[in-house]
Amino acid sequence: MAIPAGFHVEVRDWVNASEREALLAVRDAVFVLEQRVPVELDRDEDDPLSVHVLARALDGTPIGSGRLAPDGRIGRMAVVGGWRGRGVGTMLLQTLLELARTRKFESVTVHAQQDAAPFYLRHGFEQEGEPFEEAGIAHVHMRRRIDPFAEPDRPPLTPARQPIHLQASTREELIAVTQTLLSGARHSMCVRVRELHPILLNDTASLVQLRRLAISGRGASLRVIAQDLTRALREGSRLLQLAQRLSSVIEIRRPVEPADLAYRSAFMCVDTQGYLFRPVESEMAATGSTYAPGRHAELMRLFEEVWNRSEPWPELHALGV
Repeated sequence: MAIPAGFHVEVRDWVNASEREALLAVRDAVFVLEQRVPVELDRDEDDPLSVHVLARALDGTPIGSGRLAPDGRIGRMAVVGGWRGRGVGTMLLQTLLELARTRKFESVTVHAQQDAAPFYLRHGFEQEGEPFEEAGIAHVHMRRRIDPFAEPDRPPLTPARQPIHLQASTREELIAVTQTLLSGARHSMCVRVRELHPILLNDTASLVQLRRLAISGRGASLRVIAQDLTRALREGSRLLQLAQRLSSVIEIRRPVEPADLAYRSAFMCVDTQGYLFRPVESEMAATGSTYAPGRHAELMRLFEEVWNRSEPWPELHALGV
């Protein structure tokens, strides 16, 4: 669809105070003041876990909001008076649907106010069940299936015919086996580490491989879970510099759960089913393989669990990461 003039839609970060205030300004105007919804019902525990979208007029004034919760539920869709009927709601919804697609949701749901149901019907939603009351307003439950991205034409991944065993006990050996693992990757890499310190992915050869992965096309993804960025932010990190230039494919999060914070090992996985594991993160000793499907799957399950309950680093937002 054509992009309407007079406003734009942004993906916003709830952790950022000014962005959170802009989102709440819209919700307060529409839900609290106009529809008389109690403010304590508007705020809930899903807000810090959701991805939010904000529509702004060209002068920066917030005019619309919406969110996608971790369970695939779209909510808090609001457009301030004077901007309704001008395509703001449609652009907010289209953005949320694209975010759901990138997160590989099979469907999304919405508790739509009953008088807004025709809007969602026009955008492919179907009503499920009978109307119900929520916050004193009649609502209907609606659902829409999400069509996945078409798989790009790529030759199938073929396992390495002769897996290379990786082992290190010194700093130099750790850097060398890291480069060996990265050189065999196709499009993606995941790292879990306590501290993003100067020896991790900071040498020229590793940066060359990381940049190759980052610009490898659709499916490119570099994700890092790091508990401590103190030295990286203070002394500089070439990985953070690369993330500033390629922020759409490089993501860095921090763990927040006590059990995750207590984890003292470190590992790296690549999309060719290779891995590198350090039992004690503060030591150089490491073992791994360029192709080990079983161990790779085990580490990736652990990574995804921690990733989903981790949060973006607020300090990196100011750097554009």
